[in-house]
Amino acid sequence: MKRFLKTVLLGIAAGASIGLGGLAFLACKAQPDAGALGHILGSFMFAIGLLCVCSFGFFLYTGKIGYVFDNKPSYLLDLLGGYLGNIIGAEAIGYICFSIPAFRNGTMGAAAYSIAQTRINEGFFAPLMWGFICGIFVYVAVDLFKKKPGVTGTLGLIFAVAGFVVIGSEHCIANMFYFSAANSWNWQTILNVLLVTIGNSLGSIAIRQLVKLTEPKPEPIA
Repeated sequence: MKRFLKTVLLGIAAGASIGLGGLAFLACKAQPDAGALGHILGSFMFAIGLLCVCSFGFFLYTGKIGYVFDNKPSYLLDLLGGYLGNIIGAEAIGYICFSIPAFRNGTMGAAAYSIAQTRINEGFFAPLMWGFICGIFVYVAVDLFKKKPGVTGTLGLIFAVAGFVVIGSEHCIANMFYFSAANSWNWQTILNVLLVTIGNSLGSIAIRQLVKLTEPKPEPIA
């Protein structure tokens, strides 16, 4: 139980970090005449969230799910605790933003609402596929940061995150922040989060299994 609670707390910190990254993205998107440049800059600013997660060792579901087959079955409980914490952290930041009149009634609130409405109207297939693509990018970001410490790993993480944001793919925890910041939760947004979670999971697991095929195996002991 103590381990589970710790994982939940680390998950809350991770969810809040992604929420802050989402807030930075909205700030760029909401600038007058931001256009494509604002979208690109916001995509890079969003990386602040995953940088915090990886630098401080927080528990982000989408950064951990790819390694599910590398761990013992008890890892599933860690994933559950982390995911619950991610929900709390991301939604907390979202609703804190929504509670601020200048945000709620301003351009950032309008940007969050626009993102929420786009997600609501996507149907079933798009969230799964965009989630799958995002899962690949997140695995690449986290694994590069872990395996290439220093400038290479940090830049790899930033560009991988910017990559999945700039193309419009979907991250389940980020969507939780946007829906909360727009106060747009309903059965459609819940369904979107579930579909994107599945997509993120499958994408991350798939790329992890491909990477394992290329990793050198230890030499047998004579």
